[in-house]
Amino acid sequence: MIKIMNIFLIFSCFVSIFSSNERESLPSRLYNLDLNSIAKKNNIVPIVVIGSGPAGLTAALYGRRGGMHTVVFTGNLPGGQLTQTTYIENWPGIKKAFANDIMDGLFEQARDFGVTIIEDVITSVDFDKWPFVLNTESGDKINALSIIISTGAAPRKLGVEGELDYWGRGVSSCAVCDCHFFKDRDVAIVGGGDSAVEEAMQLAPYAKNIFILVRDVNMKATKTLRDKLEDFENIKVIYNKQVLKVLGDGELVNGLEVKDSITQEVSTMKVDGLFLAIGQNPNTELFEKSLSLNKFGYITIDPVTQETSVKGVFAAGDVEDAEYRQAIVAAAAGCKSALRAVKWLREIGLTDKNIKNLSKNYFSYKD
Repeated sequence: MIKIMNIFLIFSCFVSIFSSNERESLPSRLYNLDLNSIAKKNNIVPIVVIGSGPAGLTAALYGRRGGMHTVVFTGNLPGGQLTQTTYIENWPGIKKAFANDIMDGLFEQARDFGVTIIEDVITSVDFDKWPFVLNTESGDKINALSIIISTGAAPRKLGVEGELDYWGRGVSSCAVCDCHFFKDRDVAIVGGGDSAVEEAMQLAPYAKNIFILVRDVNMKATKTLRDKLEDFENIKVIYNKQVLKVLGDGELVNGLEVKDSITQEVSTMKVDGLFLAIGQNPNTELFEKSLSLNKFGYITIDPVTQETSVKGVFAAGDVEDAEYRQAIVAAAAGCKSALRAVKWLREIGLTDKNIKNLSKNYFSYKD
């Protein structure tokens, strides 16, 4: 019976990779999913979570609650991108809290459930065999039965002086997250596409004046969105402006140094905040040769199951979501991916009995 089920799963793996119009073609993955064949392997992990933001830690919670030994590799930024901001006011049930406090709570909760959290970086992946093989920066080799990728995305930056110094102290890339902090303040937005217009409209009910700084003579935003700007008296588009430097008083942003791209004149603009709307880069470099990515570099998934183009590999959060980019959405995706990972492991034959038999070969981290 188990052999018949394995043949069915192998066939399903083949079909799913080549049947989705949203996915690029990749070589077929034909796995031997016989759990008995891996009994002699070491460093086995039923669920490996790569990344430790809201998506990753929520996935880890649900993976462990599902009875699976779950290991999180935090990457270079434990807690993810959320730790780069200050206060959070849109996390359900919490009126206002430091972002780091929210993430600390998630870490603590995951550990209380029995999740193993390791501050290490996955440096290479091999999805052409099963168990999947992962290598870490510290030199460990992991045999993963399933994987949840939650490596997030990084906002594109200008690379100008003062930008990083005032990140989270006036410089932001998320109006939805930080609009409340700029009540009756003057702010600038860098960008000329749809994102810049959307950020401006999100800020409009809060900020006193909003200046969209466009480097070129025209905006790239769609005409529909550009037309909507006419409904907002406090939004002004300024063309041919390039930010050279972010100014501040040592604590908060208080201005920008900008250059006119036509006259080359350099001037100072007094603002209390700067929002970057020049896009994000999903952290998918590690998976470029292993998974299907869309044209923007995001991992393509089944939106119901969070499964990628490889059976047993799931993705959650900003690494696959270019639309919402919200912590609560990422957490929900992490929940879905873990529930599906647990279900998939059960489907291939992982039972309480063989979990116990495999546990002696589980990866255990020692400081």
